[in-house]
Amino acid sequence: FSLTIMRVSGQDERCLVCSIPINSLHLGMDTCRACSSFFKRVTAKDKRYPCRKGDSKCTTDRVIDKSVCRSCRYDKCVAVGLAYERPPQLPHRPSASPTLLHRVEVEYKALCERRRHQELRLARAHSKQRRIPHPTEELYSVNVNSCYSIFYASGVEAFEFFSNVFPELKRLEQEDMEAIFKEYVGKLSMFECYERTRRIWGGLGRFTMWSTVTCFDAEVGFDGDTSGLEHSDFLKSFALNFAADQNAIFLPLFNRIELTEQESYTLMAILISETDTDLSECALRLLDGYRAEALENLQVHYREQLGLSDCSRRLGNLMTLNHTIQECKSLF
Repeated sequence: FSLTIMRVSGQDERCLVCSIPINSLHLGMDTCRACSSFFKRVTAKDKRYPCRKGDSKCTTDRVIDKSVCRSCRYDKCVAVGLAYERPPQLPHRPSASPTLLHRVEVEYKALCERRRHQELRLARAHSKQRRIPHPTEELYSVNVNSCYSIFYASGVEAFEFFSNVFPELKRLEQEDMEAIFKEYVGKLSMFECYERTRRIWGGLGRFTMWSTVTCFDAEVGFDGDTSGLEHSDFLKSFALNFAADQNAIFLPLFNRIELTEQESYTLMAILISETDTDLSECALRLLDGYRAEALENLQVHYREQLGLSDCSRRLGNLMTLNHTIQECKSLF
């Protein structure tokens, strides 16, 4: 049974929630696929979002603002009469195969090693790549003449990590899988930037890690020949301001939580489930399944390895951090 019904009338209507043009019904009402999917996802997970402005009066018109407030968007869905009954959950079946968190740990360590090897090779081959002094790590500054090669290599390796950790996504349509990967890799890179900077430099300061072995020097800016780069001074200023705005949202919570290694792997797994992308029902079910499995794995770790009887605060902090990363991705 399909929840999408083509309109009999040839005249296009507009979504009751976000005002974009539609030519079919979703959940039996004049709503777009994105809003109906958003409503089902939030309802199924029983999630609640804080209002971006705090007054529950944000616009939900995606023609005006593509990144609308989630709280007000959900309230508008309810106000126009959308309804969705959560499907029954399948019983849990224990498996002897490696857990999701184990896959993340193994594949992420392999990813970092592959990227480090490739990035060092590219950086060392570039005659003007400036070495950044560090007591234990071989690090280089971000150079405009080599950074694209490094980032391209990182993207290729990231897709292998993505495919090995979330193998069921290969069953999806190409459009769904590509959309999920593009959103996921951006959020993973953001988290890696902060986590790697904290591990290598003790926190954000003059240097910010941009990849496995390259870092941005706030006092120097971009290294290399910027003569062919239009508005290089503007780009440096924009990068610094962009980072400052993102830091203001993300850093307070990130610094307060102090993630353990297993919590970091869990975050890498559940980053994939927080999405505003318009996806198929099959894709959304898979993402929800990954989220549930990762959180279940972490709770077992809390009980059996750490002896924690009440882990609700740490789980809550982790979920809030996941949501904050998604908000940063939507806003910036």
